[in-house]
Amino acid sequence: MGKKNTDSEEWSTCRYSVVQNVCYCIRNTVHCYGLLLCWCGMSVLINAVLPVVSAYLPKLVIEQITEGHSLWQLSAVVLGFMGSIALLSAGSQFFKKYLYHQKFRMNTYYLKQVALKGLTTDYANQEEERFRRLQAESFGCCNGNFSPLTNIYDILISICTSALGLLAFGTILVQVNGFLLLFLAATTLISFFLNQRVIRWMDQNSQERILYEQRLDYINEASGDLRSAKDIRLYRMASWFSDIYQENMNGTAGWYRRLSRKIFGVAVWDSGFAMLREGAAYAYFIWLVWQRQITVADFVLYFGAVAEFSSWLANMISQVSLLNQLNVRINYLRSYLEYPEHYRREQGIQPPQAAFPGTIELKNVSYRYEGSGQYALRDFSLKIMPGEHLAVVGLNGAGKTTLVKLLCGLIDPTEGQVLYDGIDVREYHRTEYYKLFSAVFQQFSILPVSIEEIVAGAPAEALDCGKVRQCLETAGLWDKVARLPQGVKSPFGKTIYDDGVEFSGGEVQKLLLARALYKSAPIMLLDEPTAALDSIAESHLYENYHRISEGRTTVFISHRLASTSFCSRIILMENGQICEEGTHDRLLEQKGKYERLFETQAKYYRETGGQTEVEPWTE
Repeated sequence: MGKKNTDSEEWSTCRYSVVQNVCYCIRNTVHCYGLLLCWCGMSVLINAVLPVVSAYLPKLVIEQITEGHSLWQLSAVVLGFMGSIALLSAGSQFFKKYLYHQKFRMNTYYLKQVALKGLTTDYANQEEERFRRLQAESFGCCNGNFSPLTNIYDILISICTSALGLLAFGTILVQVNGFLLLFLAATTLISFFLNQRVIRWMDQNSQERILYEQRLDYINEASGDLRSAKDIRLYRMASWFSDIYQENMNGTAGWYRRLSRKIFGVAVWDSGFAMLREGAAYAYFIWLVWQRQITVADFVLYFGAVAEFSSWLANMISQVSLLNQLNVRINYLRSYLEYPEHYRREQGIQPPQAAFPGTIELKNVSYRYEGSGQYALRDFSLKIMPGEHLAVVGLNGAGKTTLVKLLCGLIDPTEGQVLYDGIDVREYHRTEYYKLFSAVFQQFSILPVSIEEIVAGAPAEALDCGKVRQCLETAGLWDKVARLPQGVKSPFGKTIYDDGVEFSGGEVQKLLLARALYKSAPIMLLDEPTAALDSIAESHLYENYHRISEGRTTVFISHRLASTSFCSRIILMENGQICEEGTHDRLLEQKGKYERLFETQAKYYRETGGQTEVEPWTE
């Protein structure tokens, strides 16, 4: 097993060896498309045999001439070898082009694994910066024509071909002098160790490059995002984006300049050793010819063998160095795919799936986000009874959204417990636990599919059309959808479809509410569901709230106190704790913070002498 770096200042990256990662890639290839390895093997054999045949042709031609063979014999030898070379060259080109397309199947295979990890990982992982960086690097590792996981096949083919070439030409040269092979190998290995310095530098400084690339990817994505387009133009952010982009481009260019200088220095030494290596070998062969220990034909063969042997050895060392570089990035990919999961799934307890909800209790819960010095919730306790309609109010930053994520098991408390029917949520099968909740979040995701598929959360052939309509009617969006040319089958958004439907912010919230209603979960979480609604739509939601919440436990999150009076209990949160609790009328009677906040908000709708009376809420 590979060792993992536990330094808190570093990424949590696996440290698998090159051999381990090569075996990992081969296992995945066998699993996904084993025939690819057969094609790679054929390519290796052809590429190794071709230069050997080419090296023997000049020797045989010279021997035919010097030994006085007939023109027909000479022609037969030349045509035979030339035909073989032509066939081998054609085979080499065929497999090169064929493999170019076939190996991208593996890109798709790894991309699916990377995407699936992101879709199914613990939600808490998605909130960690390390995980997001590894995720970005993993997509780059298996995406594109020159991705590391595509190039690894070319490198392995080249290494195996070089190994066979070294065996063939080494066998030829060892017949002359075995020490010659040691000399060629020693001078080439020095170049290998020089290249290792470049590899180590890349490994030590790769995080800087990835950070620059992550920022550039964000800017590229934001510049093409329709939701960002209005802000970019109204707030003159284009030049600002351009400056940030240029800054990170300069940083990336600087990183590659430093890498280029190191590579150039190694290349200079490589060239010097190559000149020494081949010059000495050629001088030795010329001396052997001069001493008549070998023939001219042998000289041509050995002369070519030295060049080929040095070339194969240098190529192998170069490819091994490249493989070491790819190994760093494959370790990032494996670190991402093997990122630890803490939520129970297969081994977890199955939560009760009754139509009526259970009791939810938070006992002395504290939660602190990664990298934050302050707690979002601190020693927080709350019990929500089955069928209760709870409103959670407070100013921004009070901890309301954190509470929602704790309730539905997206995150686990830093301290304390969240219980469902008396059992710690951490003991439940987390995926099954999610089925207990329908939710409308402030930050949401809507796939570019038809409206009915969005509401049902399922393909068109697997949904209940009558239920889709009922949920859209309850959410107050049916009239809008019914007027569309394709009705509920209208595609949503213009990201993919030219005729896609665009909704206003309030209409999107209604669509999200309809989706939550369709799920029919026993517990419904509504996080600021009226934030983008107009007053009429908001009133419509309040009128239908009892229909929406019938038979369910509901938690209604809002910073607008007027929207929570219909709930059976209200808690006012401040600095991650409950500061007041009760019904709407009881809290107003207490003349505390809730009453002052309510009056502050209500004054926006009261006019005195034609003037709007506004007073800030102060402690």
